[in-house]
Amino acid sequence: MNTLKEIIANEKVKGIIAIAAAVVMWFTPNYIDAIIEAGLAAFGISKLVIKKEE
Repeated sequence: MNTLKEIIANEKVKGIIAIAAAVVMWFTPNYIDAIIEAGLAAFGISKLVIKKEE
């Protein structure tokens, strides 16, 4: 069985999380956006736009 860390390391899952975070950030104030960005950084998602790296 996959661990949570392995699931989050998947590029598709990172993309889904980044899209969901961007939608939530659209409706929240800036001080909450900073908290969301810190949470994303803790999970290793450093950018909200995910594109395949070559």
